[in-house]
Amino acid sequence: MSSLNRRNFLKDTCKACLVGAVSISMADFLESCSTTKSYRAAMNGNRVEVPLNIFDTAPVQVVSPKNYAYEIAVRKLPDQSYQALLLRCTHQHNPLTPTGNGYLCAVHGSQFDKDGNVKKGPASTHLLQLKTEILQNNLIVYIS
Repeated sequence: MSSLNRRNFLKDTCKACLVGAVSISMADFLESCSTTKSYRAAMNGNRVEVPLNIFDTAPVQVVSPKNYAYEIAVRKLPDQSYQALLLRCTHQHNPLTPTGNGYLCAVHGSQFDKDGNVKKGPASTHLLQLKTEILQNNLIVYIS
């Protein structure tokens, strides 16, 4: 292979790799930019009440307590129990943004899966799971 052809081959290969890397990064970024509708709920002391019927439309709901700095992701599990995660990055306590498959910290890039486990740092600790309780037709989420 002549040096000119080799040079062109290497340039074209590097361009293709760069385009691929940018495409993957942009896909993750755009996925994180999608708007998620949240349910506004009043806080009563250290608890938030969420009507169970909001889970009829989707098993995952983002709850936005009034006068509270962070949102809460609540997921209805197959066994009919509920998991509530505080959407606060464990790295430096920045708010998290829901993505299609987890949560993203836009400040430093930490990523968490839907169960709150760290997928990418700098965060090194899983998200705080909040206690939940079903009371009549409401889910009570305790913010500790």
